[in-house]
Amino acid sequence: MNNPRRISKSIIRFALLACLIAFTLAAAGVTTADSLLLKEQGSFFVGGRTIFTDALTGSANGFLGTGVNNGHITVEQMYVQYQIPEGADMHVPVVMVHGCCLSSKSYETTPDGRMGWNEYFLRKQRAVYLPDQVSRARSGFDATILNEIKLGKRPASEMPEIRTATHEIAWVVFRFGPTMGTAFSNEQFPVEAFDEFGKQVIPDLNAVLPAVNPTWTNMSGLAMKLKGAILMGHSESGFYPEQAALINPTDIKGIITIETVCPALSAEQVSNLAKIPTLVVFGDHIEDVTAYPNLWKERFDSCAKFVQQVNAAGGDATMMHLPKYGQFGNSHMLMQDKNNLQVADLILKWIDEHVENKQKHPSQHS
Repeated sequence: MNNPRRISKSIIRFALLACLIAFTLAAAGVTTADSLLLKEQGSFFVGGRTIFTDALTGSANGFLGTGVNNGHITVEQMYVQYQIPEGADMHVPVVMVHGCCLSSKSYETTPDGRMGWNEYFLRKQRAVYLPDQVSRARSGFDATILNEIKLGKRPASEMPEIRTATHEIAWVVFRFGPTMGTAFSNEQFPVEAFDEFGKQVIPDLNAVLPAVNPTWTNMSGLAMKLKGAILMGHSESGFYPEQAALINPTDIKGIITIETVCPALSAEQVSNLAKIPTLVVFGDHIEDVTAYPNLWKERFDSCAKFVQQVNAAGGDATMMHLPKYGQFGNSHMLMQDKNNLQVADLILKWIDEHVENKQKHPSQHS
């Protein structure tokens, strides 16, 4: 016969374990309603074109010593990784594009091992698409010009710039603190995991690309492939969603621009962008980096002007300066900050109110 006391203790242990699991999930910003069940995941390429090159390598011996140094290659394609959770049919897919010297890793697990925006948006039943910019990471780059210079087919003066961010540049420019190794008192970036963040930095070869960046065209093409998407850009790619919409706005349902410079546009360009709901996001300590006192202030002001222009043209643009929304201490890498899920909630709320609600009830917003 079962001992009632043992049964009672087992029930208590189970209840305590359930409470512990619930507390752990709640601490991570996840509720039991946010369980993750994927119905599809995979990857594909968008765009790309075929070119002929006679500089497959920088060696006169050719490819693998075969003497072959010419042929056709594909360039300017964009790699896209995606996951689609159960319930995603109710929402518009979100495309998250990374910034300079980084890859789509920016949106995955944070440097200190917490949940990134990719997983969090999935748990909120949003399909997430993570591209690597053309010329970066899994999208690859066209090495032809480098090989041509080595083979003497071009002068060394035509060598394109290859950028990479040092630890010192990242710390200050990304606003982790006022000087290298010193964090702001309320800094949200997990500076204790800075070494892990440093591993995410990779060379930026955008200088090898044509004036009309293929990433812009491919982002537009991706929106059409998905039959509707919200395009998000960060830093170097911050204004890429707008550039994609200026090339072809078809199926771009919303634009999210995070921490970048907003260039001057013509009245016609502003009018075209005013047809798409737009969110601009900036973090904290805009004027608190002494080495670059005007860098972020000028970028913030340029985007504040852009938001005003879009609204004056009859659009729906929002400037989300996070301190005004109750989120303090955010760095340039706000998708990796300790309050990244709270920031994500603000963005998701904007998506619901300005993109999805308008699609469900268009007559109320005409």
